[in-house]
Amino acid sequence: MKKIMITFLLSLSVGIVCAQLKESTITVKTTSTKIDSMWVSGPNGKTFFAKPDEENKVVLRFKEEHPFILKLGIDAPTKWSLSLFVEQGDQLTVITDLDKQTKFSGKGKENAQVLFDCLTAYTATYKEMEKEIGTRMLSPTEFFETYLKLGQSQIDVLEANKEKVSPAFYQDRSIAFQYQKLNLPTYGPSFFVQSGKKLSESIPEGYWDLEKEVKITDDLFSNSDYTGYMKGIFPYFLLIQEKLKQGKLDSTFTNEADETLKLSLVERKYPTKLKSMAIVSIISGALGKAKDVTTLKPLMDSYLTKIEPEDAEALMSKYNDYTNLATGKMAPDFTLKSLEGNDVSLKDFKGKVVYLDFWASWCAPCRHEMKNGSPKLHEKFKDNKDVVFLYVSLDSKVDAWKKAIADDKIEGIHLLSQATSGVNTPIAKAFNITGIPRYVIIGKDGKIVDNDAPRPSQDITAEKIKEALNEG
Repeated sequence: MKKIMITFLLSLSVGIVCAQLKESTITVKTTSTKIDSMWVSGPNGKTFFAKPDEENKVVLRFKEEHPFILKLGIDAPTKWSLSLFVEQGDQLTVITDLDKQTKFSGKGKENAQVLFDCLTAYTATYKEMEKEIGTRMLSPTEFFETYLKLGQSQIDVLEANKEKVSPAFYQDRSIAFQYQKLNLPTYGPSFFVQSGKKLSESIPEGYWDLEKEVKITDDLFSNSDYTGYMKGIFPYFLLIQEKLKQGKLDSTFTNEADETLKLSLVERKYPTKLKSMAIVSIISGALGKAKDVTTLKPLMDSYLTKIEPEDAEALMSKYNDYTNLATGKMAPDFTLKSLEGNDVSLKDFKGKVVYLDFWASWCAPCRHEMKNGSPKLHEKFKDNKDVVFLYVSLDSKVDAWKKAIADDKIEGIHLLSQATSGVNTPIAKAFNITGIPRYVIIGKDGKIVDNDAPRPSQDITAEKIKEALNEG
């Protein structure tokens, strides 16, 4: 009886807590343009589309215990996006012309306005710097100082309005802006090594002082900008710092050697939760780059017992996904609608070599390859009926997909796998695609020849296709 009563009381207390969660309502009204739908990225990164009512208003309701960043946007007839900081009980109304006028009212308006002002300041500072720099090539130190200054623009606006915003907003955004500020300057040297110079000669003044601005703690784990920096960017800093200590900064390391060194540094310097997250990120990245993921199995196994059980399970699942797409495995079959509205399956092309191109209209590198690389590659196989160029778009909008094909005059077979956001589609998941452009070569037998094939513009691509033809 006592046990039953305790269970009842615990259930009652949970019910009371849930009942006390105050609903947050976000209303967005567009004044200048009738929109078809609005994409919404809400709590935990879940993305969905919302339809406006007859008054062109989109009404969103949430019951979340903790504050979160809400991202909204439309892709047509114009591109527009907005970020909001939402707390329990907010009743915020946004009225916008999708261009120059955006106004906020209701509970949460101060947070919304300051966040809007921070992002506006960042954009304005970027444009000023772009105009000032022009086409001039920045030195590593100039690049470093320029992007630190750019990141500081948001922090300055936040500090100037500290008394206007809620404590939760200030705490969350001060952390976020700090690590957004450090993001590119930390990773910069690898991208901006000047022609003819070594990495050691390209490290900007003050670069090593960045470490003083970084807190290595589990206390900030709930902030996505912090965790993103600590799992993806800061391990690189630690890597080149360690190479410098060893006198090997300009030495050539294999990808596996780099990842192994990163893992050892993270294991030594990071606390429990942060360490587990970073290890998963580093090994996942290595798996994504590897031509044969089985070579990384011993390394992965050595870390499975050193990370959180749920992270170990997720990493093992990712490994299994990659092994299913290894060279020699059957490519995942799929059926999608073509540009002409017909059902087309991958198995329809058995007996032919398929060069599979994953792209989207909003992806500039994808479009560049299609305009500059694809025509030349197609020309090399124009008389070979055993080669198929199959394009799978991950666009969310049908019109944008069709327009890009027409504008760029892209030849080939076109299919659409509509994304809810980014590259979030079943086909992308089946092929473990996290970014585009991405290319896959499939042999005549339907088996994968290369799950991360070279781009159309690369000379080696034609050779890879010829090899696949000869193997069939």
